[in-house]
Amino acid sequence: MSTDAPTDNRRSHSAHGLRIDIEDLHVSYAGRCVVAGVRLMAAPGEIAGVVGPNGSGKSTVLRTVYRHLRPEAGRVLLAGEDIRSMSPARTARHIAALPQERGGDFELTVHEVVSMGRTPYKRAFAGDDRADRETVARALAEVGLAGYGGRRFSALSGGERQRALLARAFAQAPDVLVLDEPTNHLDVRHQVELLSLLRGRACTTLVSLHDLNAAASVCDRLHVLSEGAVVASGAPRDVLTPELLAEVFGVRATVVDHPLTGDPLIAVDQRRLAEAVT
Repeated sequence: MSTDAPTDNRRSHSAHGLRIDIEDLHVSYAGRCVVAGVRLMAAPGEIAGVVGPNGSGKSTVLRTVYRHLRPEAGRVLLAGEDIRSMSPARTARHIAALPQERGGDFELTVHEVVSMGRTPYKRAFAGDDRADRETVARALAEVGLAGYGGRRFSALSGGERQRALLARAFAQAPDVLVLDEPTNHLDVRHQVELLSLLRGRACTTLVSLHDLNAAASVCDRLHVLSEGAVVASGAPRDVLTPELLAEVFGVRATVVDHPLTGDPLIAVDQRRLAEAVT
């Protein structure tokens, strides 16, 4: 399917943010090809999901967008400009990331961690001004952590840390959000709240998700990866077919309308794999 195919128009706000295009991306680790020829995109203001089995290359693709990895070939375009031609500081003013790898515990307060999101806008060693403090407070409130600013980041639960790091990305005021499994460590309520936040933000978003039902609910467009290549792109309802679920994910499933939202709902046969019935 074409990556430029029309998608579901799920949100009523005007499209904002900048377009991201990934063109003919190739990445290898230790001589092994991990991503080969990937092409995908997210339109301005759109939530584009990247889904696929473990090891399909989702995180690798996203890491090239926030410049953690340099591809062997291909390029990432931000509003038509190759991000490798941009300075890191300029890129950081446009693209904010919530990666899977979190690093060690920060011996900082939550406010200090979220304030890191303002770094691309400051001179070296400059402190927070009033606008920075207001931005940080607003970001913490958005993720349900108002009043947590004085707590130690290392003392937070896993889900609270995830939300604090998301607040750091929000505080960066980016045109593009790149989120790698952002619902990890979150309970059901906070998963729903986080996905609702993504739907409500006027920001181009690339997000990888393991939960296909969550992806079908929140994403305007899905790109399905398998063995380092894109095998389908388009609106969730067009992409998430029983045939694709069997071929790519190896499960026997049917797709119905969610009784509450009308979104595609994947009902997986938990007793038998697709290979057992094909």
